[in-house]
Amino acid sequence: MRKVLVAGVLLVLGGCGGIQNRPIQLVSGSGPVYPKTANTAGVEGMVVVRYDISVDGRVINARVDSAEPSGVFEAAALAAVRSWRYNPAIRDGEPIPVQNVLSTVRFLLDDDDVYDNY
Repeated sequence: MRKVLVAGVLLVLGGCGGIQNRPIQLVSGSGPVYPKTANTAGVEGMVVVRYDISVDGRVINARVDSAEPSGVFEAAALAAVRSWRYNPAIRDGEPIPVQNVLSTVRFLLDDDDVYDNY
């Protein structure tokens, strides 16, 4: 392992280009599919999804934390979140799992052209 002083900052360089710590970074995934019945009825809402991210960047243990209105958008929100992939968090140069991430998936008719319908 090399140590390099650059502009007054001590960098510890390992085998991975010097990346020692990094938060999770979303790199891919699909957006939600707006349920056709909700779209036709003019219903908007949101779902808060709680999930974990594995060391290989997959979403695991996704579950609904809250939804408004209840029983309308949960399946679409869970399907979208489960498709997301992350660069995993890095601590001391090693990927680590992250637990209890919260994401809010909003369903708004003003932006209906960004949704697929089913």
